[in-house]
Amino acid sequence: MRPRHVHRTHRNSHGFSLIELVMVLLVFGIVLAFGIPSYWRYQQSQALRGTSENLVQTIQLQRSRAMAVGQSVAINFNTAAPAGWTVLAAGVSNQRQLPKGVTYASANPASLTIDKSGRVNTSGLVVFQGRNGATDTVSVQISGMAVIR
Repeated sequence: MRPRHVHRTHRNSHGFSLIELVMVLLVFGIVLAFGIPSYWRYQQSQALRGTSENLVQTIQLQRSRAMAVGQSVAINFNTAAPAGWTVLAAGVSNQRQLPKGVTYASANPASLTIDKSGRVNTSGLVVFQGRNGATDTVSVQISGMAVIR
């Protein structure tokens, strides 16, 4: 015959032990330590690419505007602080600053003029550089077309 009261040692666990919590935090910290530098590099490359795309779009828009209204548009590349570019059209100027961490490696020439036919006074290259040394180049052709190389 079996005894009625069998004493078993049951451990009721209603949560995490301190060791389990520390292990989870340790694994999370390791994953974060590897992820943050990758995210930072990704963010820098996207800022650099976004700046180049923004300049190409600005040139395309100003080319369309010059042809639509029949007036020349000038784009000046401000390499001194605050770095960026300024669009001068019909007596109105609009300035765009470069994002943090992006600078000019070179801007040759320092100014472009788009005439009413959509052509540029001279071809040019604008090279942007990120903090990590990566570069992105915008090429402006005499026809007024701008592309990222």
